[in-house]
Amino acid sequence: MWNGYCPESLLKGKTVRMRLNQNDFFESEETGLQICIIPGVQAVILKFRGEGKFRTTKNYGDEVDNGEILSPQNSDRPPFNNPTTAFGESEEIANYIATIN
Repeated sequence: MWNGYCPESLLKGKTVRMRLNQNDFFESEETGLQICIIPGVQAVILKFRGEGKFRTTKNYGDEVDNGEILSPQNSDRPPFNNPTTAFGESEEIANYIATIN
């Protein structure tokens, strides 16, 4: 489940907040990893990184915990995860993130 922090950084033992960007995705302030949220359902790790263009009002993913399930992007159209799939283990997440430029 997504806890509002960057999964990529967590896999490396670091706690990095994810902030809402201008595209309405949560973006890691350190790695640029982006997550699209379907509140209370899914947190889809997108296949493309953000550009650090954050909203002027700071909103962080860890401020509200809705228990979204981490999922890979498997569609180019919102909600970016159709058919619905989810990660099972941290190794799956690490392998998926390794493919993101």
